[in-house]
Amino acid sequence: MKYFFLILSLASTLLASPVLTVAVTLQPYAKMLSRLGKDRIEIVVLVPEGSDPHTFEPKPGTLKDFSKAEIYFTDSSGLDKNWLPRFKGVNSKVKILALDSGIQFESLDDHHHESEALDPHLWVSLKNVQIILKNMLAVLMQYDPQGKNFYLENFNTYMEELVSLSDSIESLSKKLPEEKKTFMVFHPSFGYFARDYGFKQLCIEADGKEPKPKDLQHLIQEAKKSKIQSIFIMPNFSKRSAEMIAKSLNANVVTLNPLAYDFEKAIKILLETLSKVQ
Repeated sequence: MKYFFLILSLASTLLASPVLTVAVTLQPYAKMLSRLGKDRIEIVVLVPEGSDPHTFEPKPGTLKDFSKAEIYFTDSSGLDKNWLPRFKGVNSKVKILALDSGIQFESLDDHHHESEALDPHLWVSLKNVQIILKNMLAVLMQYDPQGKNFYLENFNTYMEELVSLSDSIESLSKKLPEEKKTFMVFHPSFGYFARDYGFKQLCIEADGKEPKPKDLQHLIQEAKKSKIQSIFIMPNFSKRSAEMIAKSLNANVVTLNPLAYDFEKAIKILLETLSKVQ
């Protein structure tokens, strides 16, 4: 009898163990993978929660975790180009696969950006998220065919939630007059949201820095024309300029974090705030 329980215990352990180890750059992609794979996959996130991807430096523990990954999903934006060689140095066999196939990239919108940098914030558009999920699903089913039905079931459940939220955004966009579809952010995180749902994003940041006094005055004039009522900022970014503009407009400063694991929360805050525009 004890051997029966031993075998049963071993079988349960094997069933509960992850089948694949998959690495991603950012927390939002980890959330998507988690919804698809749950306990069937182990997820390695390169940039920890609360870190700035633009100044991120890999830590030894992260490199160690990456060394076990069989798959690495890159978003092809170039965000990982500076530190990816270090990760590949500890895991030359990892399969590097693009999660963005089918998505049209945009350039970063921050007034005076001197480079043609691509906007990496793909996930702020739920239409993009649906494409990313399909790409992830195809890879997971290819590398773990035994989990096909499991992944498909989770995919369909999550897609229903995303479509519902996406429909809510489109519904709001149709209700709002054009003059009320402009919103202001410090960091240009919501470009794809604006593009895919018919809004316009005004950005305070200039080439990754606080705007100069002349630019600040121009922004205040733009914000007044657009009747901005709320300014959105992210944690770990300066709020000084946003607060100065908000004071000139008698507007609110709203903090949200699109880089968080629960990235949908930031989208919901943005949606709720825009729905209150008068």
